Amino acid sequence: MADHLESVKALARNYRSWAKSNSDEKPDVARRQTGHAEALEKVVAEVEDARYRLRPLSTEYGDISDLPPEVVAELNLARVDELEQQLRDIVAAGDGKDVGLDPIIIELWRRHKISQPRRFIMNKLYRMAQKGLIESVEGRKGVYVVPKRSAWASTSPFDSDLDDDVPF
Repeated sequence: MADHLESVKALARNYRSWAKSNSDEKPDVARRQTGHAEALEKVVAEVEDARYRLRPLSTEYGDISDLPPEVVAELNLARVDELEQQLRDIVAAGDGKDVGLDPIIIELWRRHKISQPRRFIMNKLYRMAQKGLIESVEGRKGVYVVPKRSAWASTSPFDSDLDDDVPF
C-alpha cells in the first residue's frame, strides 16, 4: 500500500522548486509558494509524529517501531487487545499531559462508541500500566500518561550483561 504522505512530501518539494524558479521574476508568487511548501512540511511533521505516538504496540517485545516491515512480518506477534490499543491512543493524544479517567471514558465513547462500566475501564488501565503500555501518574488516582520515548529507547535486555573490561 502506498504511503500518501510521500505524495505530500513530493508536492512540498515541487512548491520549493517552483518558488526558486519564480524568485527573480515573480517574488510575490515565490513567497506564496514557499508558504505552501512550509505548510505542507508542517503537516508531514505532524502526521509523522502522530503515527509514532499512535503506533500499535507489541506487549512482548517492547518498542519495535524501528524495525522494517519485512522484519515485523517474520515475527510471531501476539495482537494487542483492541480496547487496550484504543485506550492507549486516547492517552497518547494527551501529548505528554496527564489524562484523567473521565476524559478517557468520554473519548472512548466519542471515538469508538464504546461504553463500559467505570470499574472495568479502571481495571483495564491499571493492567495496561502494569504492562508498561501507559504510566500511572504518581500521587494521582486514575490519571495516566504514555511513557516517554527515551525510556523505551534506552532500555535493552542486553545492557545489563555488558562488560566494561572488554577492549572491543
